Amino acid sequence: MMLVKPLVLSASLFAILSLAALPPAEAQLGKPEGLYYKSWAIVIGIEKYVVAPSIPGAIQDAKKVAEAFRRLGFDEVIELYDQDASSRRLQQLLNDMLPRKVGRRDRLVLVYVGHAGVMQDSEGQDRGYLVPFDAPVNSSTKSITVEQLKEFARRSASTHTLLILDAPVFGWETTEAPGLSLEGRMAPESDTERRAVQVVSAASRGETVSRSDQGSHFVEAFLEGLSGTADLDGNGWLTASELGSYLVRQVEVTSGGLQHPSSLRIDGSGDMVLVEGKTSRGSAVK
Repeated sequence: MMLVKPLVLSASLFAILSLAALPPAEAQLGKPEGLYYKSWAIVIGIEKYVVAPSIPGAIQDAKKVAEAFRRLGFDEVIELYDQDASSRRLQQLLNDMLPRKVGRRDRLVLVYVGHAGVMQDSEGQDRGYLVPFDAPVNSSTKSITVEQLKEFARRSASTHTLLILDAPVFGWETTEAPGLSLEGRMAPESDTERRAVQVVSAASRGETVSRSDQGSHFVEAFLEGLSGTADLDGNGWLTASELGSYLVRQVEVTSGGLQHPSSLRIDGSGDMVLVEGKTSRGSAVK
C-alpha cells in the first residue's frame, strides 16, 4: 500500500494562494475614509537562485521590508521568497492576480530584492529586467522585463503604484519628476487624487548593489527613510518622491559614490503617500 505524504506549503506560497482566493476588487464608489481604500505591499526576495549566483541576506532584507509595511498598517503584505518567486508565479502575480484584486483607489508597492540583467529591445535600446528564482542572469527568456513591469502598472487600477527595486534596473520612459509642493502645504491631499506610477532603482547600469554584513545598503537606507528620516520638508507626510530623493543621496554617500540610485515617475502626475500626517484641517487621517 502506497503512503501519500501530506504536502507542506511554504508561508510565501500560502500567501499567493490566499491572494488568489480573495474576491475581485469590489466597486469603490466615492472617497475612502482615509487616503486609500486598501494598501498592498508585494515583497519579493530571492537568495538561492537555481542557475544564478546566490545573494546572501536577500531574504532577510526582504523580510525586514515586509515587517516595516505591516507596521505602517498595510492591509495586504504578500511575501514571495526563492522558489515561490519563480518565473511562472511572478508572471501569474503580475498578469492575473494583482490586476484582478487591486482596486482603483488603492495603493500598491512592489519591492524586489534580487538580480537584474540587461537586454536590447526591438529598437536597440538597453532595458533592464528582473531575474526570477529559476532564471539565469544573462538571458531574458524567463525574466520580468521593464516593458512587462510598465504593462503591469498600466493595467493595475491602483491610484498609486510604487516599484522599489534593489537592483540596477533601467530603461524607463519618464514623465516630469515629482517635486515638493511649492506652496509648502502641510497636507498634500491633492497629490493623492492624481494617478502616479513611480520607480526607485538601487543602482545604475554596470553598477553593483553594495552589501555589508547587515545587508543591502539600499534596503538599510530604505528602512531608515520609511521610518520618517526621508520626510525632507518635515511636515509629517512621507511621499514616494521624498523617499526616492532621500535614497538617491543617502546611498551615493554610503557607497562612496560607487552606487547611484534613480528615482523616477513613469506615469501620471501624482505622488504616493507612504506615511500620512495631519490634514490641512488639523485632524489626523485615519
